[in-house]
Amino acid sequence: MRIFTKRKVGLIGLGIATGLALTAVVYAATFGPSRPTFTWANPAGYITFNSITDNPFWGDERYVIKARDASNPSSSANTNSIQVIDGQELLVTTYFHNNAKSNLNLVAKNTKVRVALPSGSGTNLSATSYISADNSNPAEVWATMDFKGSEAFTLEYVPGSAQLKTSYLTTALSDNVIKDGVLVGTYHPNGDVKGCSEFAGAVYFRVKVHKKEIPKPVYSCDILNVKVDKNRLVHGSVSYTAKNGATLSQVDWNWGDGIVEKNLATTANHTYAKDGTYTITTTLTFNVNGVEKKDTCTAKVTVSTPVPPVVLPETTLPKTGPGAAASVFAGASALGAVGHYAFRRFRS
Repeated sequence: MRIFTKRKVGLIGLGIATGLALTAVVYAATFGPSRPTFTWANPAGYITFNSITDNPFWGDERYVIKARDASNPSSSANTNSIQVIDGQELLVTTYFHNNAKSNLNLVAKNTKVRVALPSGSGTNLSATSYISADNSNPAEVWATMDFKGSEAFTLEYVPGSAQLKTSYLTTALSDNVIKDGVLVGTYHPNGDVKGCSEFAGAVYFRVKVHKKEIPKPVYSCDILNVKVDKNRLVHGSVSYTAKNGATLSQVDWNWGDGIVEKNLATTANHTYAKDGTYTITTTLTFNVNGVEKKDTCTAKVTVSTPVPPVVLPETTLPKTGPGAAASVFAGASALGAVGHYAFRRFRS
């Protein structure tokens, strides 16, 4: 087994390269599976990952994932429970360590790191990091860490930011680290990790904090449609919008003739007592996240009573048939004869 000082020197080199450091761990985070643990002075006799509980530079290795503000160069800021603010960029680190004693020369094969970032939003989000190898016991270990905010937020992975660092290597990793996972290794990202802290390493990447944009409530009285029917009957229909926390709670129908109806109906009928032109006003009351808001629509309507048509009395016209024409002609002929006789007598 390597002496303590050499193990310490190896991890110090890694600490300089990656910014690892022993930090106060807030144990709201979890880890798994339950497994035998070891100490810095007494490592494991077989290949197992992150099961040492007193690592002087990382702390309890079972908490494999930590983060800090990316602008803070001090690795002492690493923690598994971090308070975040909008626009902040974080450096998320997963530490992997094959705990097998160095003198056993045991190499973990196909070692992979995968981090599952939260996909939703909230004031308390959790990320989970997984470390696996084909010949380790257990085959996979994992741990979570917490991101907390005073208001709902989301975490956005920064593409191209993933890197692998060991005491022997610094290289870029693919963005697949947050999907199916990526191979890691001591000298190359080929999955081979030797036992001993000297050959441990870290995968890290950046995430950005975004305040969740809460949709602004939308509420409005859009349009009032009216239809005039016979006998001064009017049909009204109002359209409205209510979304993103706004709901309709009441509709007031003011018909413009002194009649006001309060209900939740978006359609209504009204019969006017007199002819005339009226302004109809609908006042819509909305509940907007517990606050009462109002909006109105108006429309003018003219109603009247139909005037019945005037019926004229029947007029008797003179008879104009053939008989009537003959009588007139006969009368005229007789009168002409009398006149002719008188004229002749007068001349004689």
